[in-house]
Amino acid sequence: MLLFLDTEFTGLDQPNPSLISLALVKEDGDFFYAELPPSFYTHRASDWVQENVLPHLWGGSYRMRPEELSRKVCAWIEAIPGQTVIVTDAPDYDFEQMLKPLLSPWPQNLAKTPMLFDRLILGGRYQEKLATFRDAYFTPDKPEHHALHDAQALRRAWLWGKEFEGLEDLLCMGMRNN
Repeated sequence: MLLFLDTEFTGLDQPNPSLISLALVKEDGDFFYAELPPSFYTHRASDWVQENVLPHLWGGSYRMRPEELSRKVCAWIEAIPGQTVIVTDAPDYDFEQMLKPLLSPWPQNLAKTPMLFDRLILGGRYQEKLATFRDAYFTPDKPEHHALHDAQALRRAWLWGKEFEGLEDLLCMGMRNN
């Protein structure tokens, strides 16, 4: 099972950015989404994040402390039958810095290395089409820079891209290059 990952965090230009929200979307569309309380990130959020990410957060029952988020995301992954692999377009940030530290103990069914999937993976011929297809997911009700919407858009792009012969090989190459 592939799990499409996206996170939002306090800023790309920070040496140790703080997690704001996290989403995992299964191939079938089922998802896990969570946000940390504002006290964990507001003081560190860049101006760009304050304008483009924070206004889209849902709060309410999706908001949880890091310990609860860690327990819930591990349990959610472990409840998936069979082996699972994370698919991300930003493995260094979303996987290494944001998700990996939360996974303790590491879910037994989760691969330790994510697969890279971004618009570049299909090569120059399809980059623009893949980006256009992914971006068409976003609407005023499903804005970009919301972890769940971004993960769902990544899944949508993968579903479109998997029609191309050799995509599995490209994904495996992305996995080896991380």
